[in-house]
Amino acid sequence: MNRENIVAKVYDLLKGQRSVKLGKVERDPLIPSELSKTAFPAAYIETTDEDIETVTSDGLRNASMLCNVVLSVSGANRDKQRNIAVTAIENTLMADRTLAGNCRDIQLIRVETIEIGEASPFASFRLVFEIQYCYKIEE
Repeated sequence: MNRENIVAKVYDLLKGQRSVKLGKVERDPLIPSELSKTAFPAAYIETTDEDIETVTSDGLRNASMLCNVVLSVSGANRDKQRNIAVTAIENTLMADRTLAGNCRDIQLIRVETIEIGEASPFASFRLVFEIQYCYKIEE
């Protein structure tokens, strides 16, 4: 198991989920003001902090990685759209807590407001997932 396999699986799951059709899912940051109306809700995925602990002298390690799903919604009823999309994303990623065997566990630990949309037609939020996995250093 490695970091890229885990994040690629998160991307594939979000791209394929249909509870809430995400108009755009990317691995690179999106700028909501540059997106078409049909791109919403839009999401991008990126990994951030990671804690790593060496378990054995032969290179086995435990890791806890944070993976952000940044979600933007647009138009009317933004709070309702956000709540529905957050639930759909959480349900999609929690359906298989090992992400098809790519990790030991994944859980949603925080939902943060990035931009509330008071003066713009969109609002953005960060869903922070903690992903626990183990790997071995390749020699």
